Amino acid sequence: MKDKEFNANGTLIAALLFVLLLTACNLDGGTATPTVTVTPVPSSTATWLVGDLGWGEVTGHVNNAITGEPIPGAIVTCDGFSYTSPAPCQGTTTTDVNGDFVFENIFFHDTDRMTIRVEAPDFVSQTLTQEFFTQPEFYVNVTLMPFGFTPMICCTPPACSANETYNCPGECPCGCGTTCATKTPTPLSGPAIAGCPLFPADNFWNTPVDSLSIHPRSQAWVDSIGRQTGFHMDFGSGTWDGGPIGIPYNLISAAGVTWYTLDFYYPDESDPGPYPIPSNPLIEWGSDHHILIVNTDDCALYEIYDASFSGGQWSGGSGAIWDLNSNALRPETWTSADAAGLPILPGLARYDEIASGEINHALRFTASETAGYIWPARHQTSDPDRRIPPMGARFRLQADYDISGFPLELQIILQAMKTYGIVLADNGSDWYVSGAPDARWDNDMLHLLDVLTGNDFEAVDTSVLMADVNSGEVR
Repeated sequence: MKDKEFNANGTLIAALLFVLLLTACNLDGGTATPTVTVTPVPSSTATWLVGDLGWGEVTGHVNNAITGEPIPGAIVTCDGFSYTSPAPCQGTTTTDVNGDFVFENIFFHDTDRMTIRVEAPDFVSQTLTQEFFTQPEFYVNVTLMPFGFTPMICCTPPACSANETYNCPGECPCGCGTTCATKTPTPLSGPAIAGCPLFPADNFWNTPVDSLSIHPRSQAWVDSIGRQTGFHMDFGSGTWDGGPIGIPYNLISAAGVTWYTLDFYYPDESDPGPYPIPSNPLIEWGSDHHILIVNTDDCALYEIYDASFSGGQWSGGSGAIWDLNSNALRPETWTSADAAGLPILPGLARYDEIASGEINHALRFTASETAGYIWPARHQTSDPDRRIPPMGARFRLQADYDISGFPLELQIILQAMKTYGIVLADNGSDWYVSGAPDARWDNDMLHLLDVLTGNDFEAVDTSVLMADVNSGEVR
């Protein structure tokens, strides 16, 4: 393949020089301060060099490292270097009220280097550099630390058993303690199963979002998943393709159950266990082979992805152990049995809830394409892209959607979608909502919800709920 020359016409060059002169000097001879990137528009007469990636944009988000809140008015400087680009990223802009910024009309080449510097009053500045690109876009997520902030030094907690918690006789930073004490059960004011809470009532999953603001990227995220794409309730009764429909769960008492230490193929992001797995456990049919287990003795949840049994030993892709009385999240960037690093069980629709007359938690759903992750998710499968929803994104059925014509069982599901919403937790079919198999589901009735489309939903801004980036507790 021969190199091609970038042959901009004379008119474009002259126009560009004139624009650069105007930005360099005011009419009265003073120096102008650039506030946006000045770049030429794509030329129809231009030809490309080998390595050119095309026209794109540099986007990003700036937030407070302590509170997680966006920082509006931060000064963002882009200093790009390119051997060939007719329009490298050069200039300064400021973040909007949502902490977002954008540099448009940037011509990318695969050997480019870009340096982004972010400054804001009362915060320590941050500089990031990226070299080499594979596509004509660059997303930057920047966290700024406030001046004078001193991180807390956490103590090392003791090794407490599953039915104990950390006890602190005095002042203990980060909430950790120095001795063990018997765990006080969490009041069952939120969703529960077999006498165990499905996380505390103030957990992210169990918090209404019907009064939250619409997320500024709602339209783009709905478009990405599919505005006209129909919903599907990925659960039901009977079997499909030879197996039960949905994600089942196992309720056990640890006495008499064999405990296994699994061989995971993602061991660095898995809890080592052991895991109490009963004989012939209920396991998800299909490709993901999830096993969900609740030990009702101590209200611990064990979740395994891609579980398999051979030669008397269980193995899996990844595994996570959750204390159902705690709001603790996975370590930052860790997966779980779900791609988002979140628990699966609290997001399932269960028929017992239909029988009780209420689903009082968010529901889990999947999308074929995700980008990055936001609280309370901990893990991503693709790099952030402002046009594509991240893991942990939460959507709700629009308040004015009329649910009165649906059967009562479906109104319970629809009202939960309005009040608590749905949480993007894994890659899969678009707008597939998760639930547990149950002989009481009416599959024909569930298909009545196929009329829902992405256009009936909106993304909500859950950042205002976050009390601590490392906790699922809401404020």
